[in-house]
Amino acid sequence: MSDLIRKQAPLGIAALRELMDAKGSRNVVGSGDALAPVDRKSLGAFVRRFFGMDIPAEPLCPHHEAPLDYLAASFFDQHDLLVWASRGGGKTMLAAIATILDAVFHYPAKIRVLGGSFDQSDRLADYVRQLLSAHPRLLATEPTRNCVRLVGGSEIGMLAQSQRAVRGQHVHKIRCDEVDLFDSDVWEAVQFATQSRRSPDGEAVMRGSIEVLSTLHRPGGLMQKLVDQARERRVGTAGYRLIHWCLWEVIERCPPWRRCEDCPLADDCGGLARRGSGYFSIDDAIAIKARSSRSAWSAEMLCRGTQRDDAVFGQWDRAGHVGSVAYCADWPLYRAIDFGYTSPLVCLWIQVSPGGCVHVLDEYVQARLPLGQHAVVILARDPGPVAMTYVDPAGRQKESTSGAACTDLLAAAGIACNWRASSIAEGLELIRAAMAPAAGEPALLIDPTCRRLIEAFENYHYPPPGSSAPPDKPVKDGPDHFIDALRYFFVNRVRPKIAIRRGTY
Repeated sequence: MSDLIRKQAPLGIAALRELMDAKGSRNVVGSGDALAPVDRKSLGAFVRRFFGMDIPAEPLCPHHEAPLDYLAASFFDQHDLLVWASRGGGKTMLAAIATILDAVFHYPAKIRVLGGSFDQSDRLADYVRQLLSAHPRLLATEPTRNCVRLVGGSEIGMLAQSQRAVRGQHVHKIRCDEVDLFDSDVWEAVQFATQSRRSPDGEAVMRGSIEVLSTLHRPGGLMQKLVDQARERRVGTAGYRLIHWCLWEVIERCPPWRRCEDCPLADDCGGLARRGSGYFSIDDAIAIKARSSRSAWSAEMLCRGTQRDDAVFGQWDRAGHVGSVAYCADWPLYRAIDFGYTSPLVCLWIQVSPGGCVHVLDEYVQARLPLGQHAVVILARDPGPVAMTYVDPAGRQKESTSGAACTDLLAAAGIACNWRASSIAEGLELIRAAMAPAAGEPALLIDPTCRRLIEAFENYHYPPPGSSAPPDKPVKDGPDHFIDALRYFFVNRVRPKIAIRRGTY
């Protein structure tokens, strides 16, 4: 992204230093001085003057934000942030700018940079050093590979991807680049490494916070889990605020001489690039699309979810498989249950239309409750009489502690259970056949209230290449519980009823 830096007249360094050293300006943000950014607009103007860069300020896609929204949230709000953006979308450069802004205006700030590898950390640090090279009077000492110190006492340090490097840190802010490459133990250590700086009266001058910037390409990876958690977050509550942009938020303005009907980007762009104000070359985007798979292009550049290459359900499409469905008293109602205690118990309510379309109406997900309590909730949520409940065949095994089987306990609560032995592969193939039948429309429709089941379809994946796990068995990391429950319905209700082994209570 070094080509983003244009030769423009820089902000007067003497004036900036005077601002920093002004009496009573330990934290100049909001001081009213013309040189200090006080809102989103003046922040964009400051970056333009000081770094010679125009940061895209308007989102082009529904439910997306602009890169300037990230800088504003980082600079003014100082909360935990999660940035999900396209490959080449300027994440690392913007993180470097945010780091310098913190160091200059929130001084003395202790900031650490942590990448998925030390090379990733060093790349962000290179941007910091490059941007500051035009303003040497801001530097307190000569920058090194591991540390940059500024006048005013701020310190920017680069961390290696190791627990030893992270543990023991007590800093104001940590910026994590490409978090999907993080070791889980290192990520856990990061959670305890920040602390706020307070004024003598106890007010937080710089809030201890973590920022995560990454693409999203691994189903079931750390970034996917963080995105799912951030989407659940309510405004005003603790947790990561998700800021999301794709190629179209950073694409350059498409000139009039380019014809949409001749452009390889037209089916995805739909004319959005005509309003572009970014720095990503249209020619580069065309070249990347030409040499990418559709799955990789959609995940890495359009930010529509993870790559589908390792997905169990490559046929999945929210537009075709998610839609409002309501209980119909004229159709039989079924339950499908996957047992769990530490892992959650999952119950789905399902009906089949006269045309053979499977409708998933509702879901119940809860961990660490006795089965009797689950039964009370399940019975209370039934929208009507239930014809049958299909369960995991393993549920008929008696537990060593209670001496009772899960099916016995449910039967005692008034829930009759059926089961049928089958392989995982068989059940998955039946689901795939409903999602994308050889002829006709999809025969699976999930109500949008079944949020966890929908996420399971998007995240359920096979082991990545190079893994020691069997390549033909899906990874058991959470989504499997929801898909398992649905499997039990399909192998019992949809599979041809030949040689059925069944027990009824």
